[in-house]
Amino acid sequence: MQKFRQAFTAFKGKAAAFFRARGYYIALTACILVLCVAAVVAFSAPQGGEDTPNPTDAPVAYSNDERLNEAARTPVLPLPTPSPSPSPTPSPIPDFTQAPRPTKAPARTKASPPVSGEIIWGFAVDSLLYSRTLNQWMTHAGVDVASPKGTEVHAVFAGTVEAVYEDDALGVTIEVKSKDGMLAVYANLAKEPPVREGARLNAGDLIGTIGDTAISECGDKSHLHFELYLDGKAVDPAEYVLFEKAE
Repeated sequence: MQKFRQAFTAFKGKAAAFFRARGYYIALTACILVLCVAAVVAFSAPQGGEDTPNPTDAPVAYSNDERLNEAARTPVLPLPTPSPSPSPTPSPIPDFTQAPRPTKAPARTKASPPVSGEIIWGFAVDSLLYSRTLNQWMTHAGVDVASPKGTEVHAVFAGTVEAVYEDDALGVTIEVKSKDGMLAVYANLAKEPPVREGARLNAGDLIGTIGDTAISECGDKSHLHFELYLDGKAVDPAEYVLFEKAE
């Protein structure tokens, strides 16, 4: 036992002397071995195990503010406005109904003239005629029908005698109004005609005779001055009465 202790003490002293002489190199070698082992372990370990979640697969939790900011940063594209489809234009349906034929206005039947004779002075309200009696140009609201003095004058239309008077220019005058409102004026009659106001006349009844009482027309041939009024407006008697045409 004494020898074993002496031998251990001797070995211990030699080991201590060895480590004092070679300790630095031994420590450096040990460090290099540790680094090599660590590198081998690091490279040999799996990069992503089954228990290690893939960072791209893991859900990311956002707060409400982060969601609002993300929505604000995301551009909102405008939705395309649909263009209205054109309405189909209905095809016109052909009209097979026969158009009514225009009806011809019945020919106006002109009344018989109050006296026989041709017109020597016509109707002129929109133009002027020269008066030989008055030696001036003037309008003429009726027609002058040439006929000898004393010739009988007959009613053109049936109606009521509205007035019998002597006009300063046209002499003895008689006005007869028909049922349809047309007023006939007979002038330059002889004095004391056979009709009175209010008398009812038929077409063709005697009104009087031609005289020479129209001072404004006394320079003309013997004639009847005849006028027609419709709704208070003078109209051309030749449109309603069949007078003789001048040759």
